[in-house]
Amino acid sequence: MKHSVPTRRDPYTMLADALASGWHSVDDIPLKGEGVFLVLTLSGLVRHARNRRTYRKIRRADGYGPRRLTVNAVDTGNYLGAIAWKWPDV
Repeated sequence: MKHSVPTRRDPYTMLADALASGWHSVDDIPLKGEGVFLVLTLSGLVRHARNRRTYRKIRRADGYGPRRLTVNAVDTGNYLGAIAWKWPDV
């Protein structure tokens, strides 16, 4: 059965839930050489990623979503728009 109004992921709600459950904001995301970490992407995916930059270039919030930072996926090498991050559970 279809919804009368299609549900859409709200990136602002996802970010608020992630920050409340122990994730970190992109203000202190690890830089190049600091290791692999988990990111919550703008589309709602959780992926292993690493930062290839030695500085943080954070994109400001807009109509598409909250403040985000571009990182690289470990498995595919694709660019990901990270809105939150945390160290992986070992």
